[in-house]
Amino acid sequence: MKISEYRRSTRETLGRLFGDEAGPLCDVLLCAFLDVDHSKLLLMADDEIPEEITYKMSDAIDRLGMGVPVQYIIGNCWFYGLKIQVGQGCFIPRSDTENLVKAAIGIIPQGGSFVDICSGSGCISAAVSANRPDVKGCALEYSYKALPYTEKNLEAYPNVSVRRFDALDESDYDALAEQFGHRFDAILCNPPYIKREDMDTLQQQVLYEPHTALDGGEDGLDYYRTIIPLAPIILKDSGAIIFEVGAGEAEDVGNMLREAGYKVAFIRDVQGIERVVLGKKY
Repeated sequence: MKISEYRRSTRETLGRLFGDEAGPLCDVLLCAFLDVDHSKLLLMADDEIPEEITYKMSDAIDRLGMGVPVQYIIGNCWFYGLKIQVGQGCFIPRSDTENLVKAAIGIIPQGGSFVDICSGSGCISAAVSANRPDVKGCALEYSYKALPYTEKNLEAYPNVSVRRFDALDESDYDALAEQFGHRFDAILCNPPYIKREDMDTLQQQVLYEPHTALDGGEDGLDYYRTIIPLAPIILKDSGAIIFEVGAGEAEDVGNMLREAGYKVAFIRDVQGIERVVLGKKY
């Protein structure tokens, strides 16, 4: 069977499950399994599809039907122009988080330093370091399942170290400060921020991701409530905190930062939602 014919029939199959997402899903899988980009895939329309690829596609379609995220199936995703490795137990980067990266790239001083709390895949640290090779960073992640991905995605960035770190444990902040012997210019953080009562309403694909990377406590604000008062242990007096927040949480997080003495600014995503809260002392 020609790739064009297989592509058409697979889109029809996926369409019964995923509607308008069927075409992009089909092409993402084919590109991954054939190890080509989308332009090359289109040029291969008259080529015969290898039998082993049809087996992989069949298995992938079954897994998609069970709710497994396509990023877990192919083992990676794209974030800020970088291919990021992901898998079971590692939170999948979202494009919304690129707003945090843009803010960090602009605010960290020349030759400065940052910590990336709740680093997950390490995508934030990787993107900042790829665009600001002058800075040094430390990616902090608690989950033993996620840490191998953090380390893998940051192998290319020797200016970023990786540490296991519990964002809710004050002793880990003390240990980090003692280990480095200095405080950092910026804290970057995309913490769990979903309200606990909303966890059961998430899409099936999202529920395949680690709950510890999603559950922000009763009101979704547990991590902000803990990190902000502990930040001075590892953050310079003139440093910045850059948080990603859930929809409707920006004002609450902003107020916490104001009460701690920070000037606050908000950054909206493409949908107009206040997605990033930036706090800085002057």
